[in-house]
Amino acid sequence: MRKRDFLSFLLAGSLTLASAGCVKVERIEPNAPAETTATVPVEVRPQDDYYYYINKDSVDHATFVYGTSTAADAFDDLIVQNQVKDIVREVLRGTDYEAGSEEDIIRKAYHAYMDYDFDNSPAPQDLVDLLNRIDSASSVEELMEIDAVLVRDYALDGILNFFVTHDEHRAGQNILKFHQIQSVLVANFTEVRESDAALDQLKQGGLLISRAMGHEGETAEASGNAVAYLALDIYEATDLEALDDPFGHAVSEDWSFEKACSIFRSFDLKKYLSDSGLTASAIGMVNITDPGQFEKLGELFTETNLEALKIWEMGRLFTKYRRFLVSSSSYEELMGFVQLFYAPKEEQVFQEILEVFYEQTDPLYVERYYTDEMDEALVSMCDDIKGGYEKLIREATWLSEPTRDELLRKLSNLTYITGKDVKRHNNADFRDISGENYYELYRDYLTLMKQQSFRRLTRPSAEDPVSMPMQMFNAQYDPCRNLITITVAITNAPFFDSHADYFTNLGGLGFVIAHEMGHAFDSDCILYDSRGVYDPSWIPQEDMDALLERNEKAASYFEQNFTIFGLYHVDGKATLGENYADLGAMECISSLARSDEDLRKLFTNFAACWCSMKTDTAIIDQLAYDVHSPEVIRVNAILSTLPAFIELYDVQEGDGMYIPPEKRISRWH
Repeated sequence: MRKRDFLSFLLAGSLTLASAGCVKVERIEPNAPAETTATVPVEVRPQDDYYYYINKDSVDHATFVYGTSTAADAFDDLIVQNQVKDIVREVLRGTDYEAGSEEDIIRKAYHAYMDYDFDNSPAPQDLVDLLNRIDSASSVEELMEIDAVLVRDYALDGILNFFVTHDEHRAGQNILKFHQIQSVLVANFTEVRESDAALDQLKQGGLLISRAMGHEGETAEASGNAVAYLALDIYEATDLEALDDPFGHAVSEDWSFEKACSIFRSFDLKKYLSDSGLTASAIGMVNITDPGQFEKLGELFTETNLEALKIWEMGRLFTKYRRFLVSSSSYEELMGFVQLFYAPKEEQVFQEILEVFYEQTDPLYVERYYTDEMDEALVSMCDDIKGGYEKLIREATWLSEPTRDELLRKLSNLTYITGKDVKRHNNADFRDISGENYYELYRDYLTLMKQQSFRRLTRPSAEDPVSMPMQMFNAQYDPCRNLITITVAITNAPFFDSHADYFTNLGGLGFVIAHEMGHAFDSDCILYDSRGVYDPSWIPQEDMDALLERNEKAASYFEQNFTIFGLYHVDGKATLGENYADLGAMECISSLARSDEDLRKLFTNFAACWCSMKTDTAIIDQLAYDVHSPEVIRVNAILSTLPAFIELYDVQEGDGMYIPPEKRISRWH
C-alpha cells in the first residue's frame, strides 16, 4: 500500500449509489452483455452480492462531505488523527523535556509554527540568495554545485532523483539507487502519455517562474518553452514499461559507480554526490531503474539546456519552500501555486506536526496505544496465519518439491515488525534542532532526516527495521527484507478489537496480515528468493511456466467476470499482484476456521472492513492508476471463487455470486 498526495477534481453531481465505491458491480454473464442496474435492490442475499449484503446500511445512509471523494469508509482516519492530537496536547502541557527528545522537538515545532506569520514574513534571505544563484548560474557544473547544496542543507531530493534504499540483489545491504524520473515539476509523465495538456501547464509554470525572477516578455516565454521541451526529451527517453512498474524491475540494471559517473560530461557526478552529503567512497554498485533515460540525462545536462535546467531547479525549490517564499510581497506571480489554509491556525499546526514531525510523535503513539497484550495477540495471529500458509504450500503439488521447499524457507524466514520495534531516537542527534523561527526549524529538521537516510548507505539494512510510521493506517510487505510491518493504527476497530471474537478479528486485521504475507508469493514478489534477493532464475522453468499459465487465468478471471457500471473492467495484469495477495490471504485464513459460524464471522468482518463509497471519477481513476481493485471487487470476486464461501451460502447457478467451476481460480489449489 502506498501513500500518495494529490489534488482531486470531482465532476459535479457524478454520484451513483450502489455497491462499493458508489458503484454497482456487474458479473458478466456468459454470452450476454452486462447491464447496468440503475437502482440498488431493496433486498439482497449473500449469494447475490455479499459486499452489499453486509454493508447495505452504511452504503444506503452514506453522506459525502463537500470536497471529498469517499464516504462510508469502515475506518475513520480522524480516529488516529485525534489520538495523535491528544499526544501533542499532553506534550504541550509538560515541561522540562530533555533537549533533542521527541517531546522537545514537538513542543518547539508547535510554538514556532504558531508564532510564524506566513502571510507577512519576508521571504528567507538564504532562499532568495539560492534562487538568485540558480538564475545566474553560467554552467551546468555550477548549477549542480547548487543542487548539491539544496540536497545537503535544504533536504530537497536531488534533481537526478537518487536515494539510498535496500539492495535487491545483495541480501542485507543498502544501495544508492537512481530512480526513473517520472515528472518535471507539474508535468507527470503518466499524464504526458495521455495528452499534451501537462506539457502546456509546465510551459505556463515555467513562464511564471521566469517572471517571478524578474524576467519579462520573450525571455520568460522562452524559459517556459525550454523547460517543456526538456521534459518532452526526458519523457521520450523514458521506458514506459518501467513507468508502470511499481517495483522498478522492468529494465533496472546494477552499474559500477565508475560507469554511472562516465555518463555525465558536464559535471563530476562523484563530487556532486559527495557534496550532497553521501559518503562517495562507500558507493560500489549503483542501481539504475531506467538506464535509457539515465543515459539521455547525460546528453541533456549540457549548456544547451542550461536555461531549462535552471527553471526546473528553481521550480523545485519554490515547490519545497513555497509557503515561506511566495506572498503578495514576494514572488507574487506564483501565488496560484500556494495552497491556502482557511482552518484555524491551531488546526493547521496539528496537521503540520502529523505530516512533518510524525517520526517524533510515532514513539509516543506506540507508548500510548500499544500494549504487550496487544502485541502478544498480534504475533500469535501472525503465527497462525504463517501456519496456514505452510499447509497451503505443502499441498501445492502442482509445484515441484524443490520450489515448495524454497517457498517454505522463505515463509520460515519471514519476520514481523510491530509497534514493539519502534525505538526512541538518540537525543544528542536532535539537540541542535531549534532555529530562530519556524522556517529555520523546519529546514534544519528535514535536513537532519535527509542526512540520516544517507547514512544508511554504510549500514546493514537490518539496522533500520521500521520503514512505516506506526500512526499510519496501513501494513506492508518488504520483499528485500522479507518482513511485514503491521502498524499500531491498524489495530483499531473494526480491523482489530480486543473485545471481539478471534475469527471476527481474523476476517479484519487477520486478512490484512495474510494479504501482506501473501505478497511474498504473489506474481511479483515470488521472484525474490528466501534471502530477499530478486532473482527470477531461482524458479525452475517448469514451475515458472505453470505460474505464468495461472497468472493468465487469474488476470482473465478479474477482467472478464466483473465490471464497474457494467462497462469498466479492472486491468487484470496491473492488479494481479494485489489480487493474488487477496486471494491467497482468504484461502489461508478461511482454512483456519473450525466451523460454519467461524466462517460467517470471518466473512462478515472481511466485507465490513472493506466498506467504502467513492465518486464515479474516483472509481475510474482507481481503475486507471491503482494496483488495487475497487473494494467491492476485492470482496465479491475473491469470495465468488472460494469453495468455503460457495459451500457455506450454497451459491448456485443463477445467483449473483456464481462463477462456473471451470472459470474459478485459486492461488494454491
